Amino acid sequence: MTKMKTKRQFARISAIAITLAATAVLPAFGNEWKAWANQDPTAPRVIYTDDATALGAVLACNGDSRLTAIISTQPGSFPDLLKMNAPYKRSEKAMVSVGDQSPQDAKVTWIPAINVVQANSHMVAAKVFNATVLGEPFKMDVKHGDDVDARFPPPNDVFQAFADTCQKSRSEPDES
Repeated sequence: MTKMKTKRQFARISAIAITLAATAVLPAFGNEWKAWANQDPTAPRVIYTDDATALGAVLACNGDSRLTAIISTQPGSFPDLLKMNAPYKRSEKAMVSVGDQSPQDAKVTWIPAINVVQANSHMVAAKVFNATVLGEPFKMDVKHGDDVDARFPPPNDVFQAFADTCQKSRSEPDES
């Protein structure tokens, strides 16, 4: 290879490397965690991913600090999806995993009219949470429904506030 060809090749590789590095550093503006409507973003109990072009999730922390989740099986806007009429749903068995972990059995509710799966256990919601924190893919194989293979957006301030709010409610003494 001549010196000129080597320099051109090096310039191309450098340009690609700079582009990739810049892309990795830039925030993902299209998909992030948001507080649900009327939730205080500094202490939300319900958060969701906001990209209508990607699979997403809703995470909620109830008064007992148990996580629940709704996961989309098709791209869509959660506020729009959950406004739709969905009279039919059914319980299904699923296998759930994060990254390379071994799949675990779970029971979920499949709602085909709006293409979502509702987690019936804290374990499934915790896996959505962990997939977000770890930056690993979330996988759910639903026996008679659509499967999910999603990467959720990285934690942001709203996600951290949700985690803190849920943790605080877990550590508060029971007043009953």
